[in-house]
Amino acid sequence: MATIQQRKLYDISAPNSSTGIINGESSNVLNWDDVRFSWAYPMYKNMLGNFWTPFEINMSNDVKQWEALSEDEQDTFKKIIGLLAFLDSIQTDYSSKVADYLTDSSLSALMQVLSFQEVVHNQSYSYVLSSLVNKQEQDRIFEYWKHDDVLLERNQFIAAGYEAFVQESNTANVFRIDGV
Repeated sequence: MATIQQRKLYDISAPNSSTGIINGESSNVLNWDDVRFSWAYPMYKNMLGNFWTPFEINMSNDVKQWEALSEDEQDTFKKIIGLLAFLDSIQTDYSSKVADYLTDSSLSALMQVLSFQEVVHNQSYSYVLSSLVNKQEQDRIFEYWKHDDVLLERNQFIAAGYEAFVQESNTANVFRIDGV
């Protein structure tokens, strides 16, 4: 299990195009026309193309459909939103922590874009819920991950892998998802 070092903020003696994904050398200056991986810039453009903000979406039809859902359907929807809110919240933080160890500037940038997109996802959950339920119910839904046994077990499994990397940043824990 190889140890990994955090990326330097800048390195005058290193090339702009990185010598490795992790533990490589890089000035940490990002020049999209001089990146190690030819797919990185198209991926960046694709990520930007997928971008939207919640307030661009009119929720009036959704509000009408919400009222037509059964109580079980509404409950399922709320639990899914509660699950996603937790996962996207920790994914925001985790992806930026991983980015700190990527010595390839383009890959680090992609992880930062991913972090930002997770923040927007969370905004969408708040926006959707504020359109459908009152603030007290919204707050309760954002607490589901703490109290629903199924969601708690699933989230703890996923978070354990993330937490392993945060506690011991090494190559094995970057890809660890099993929670053990």
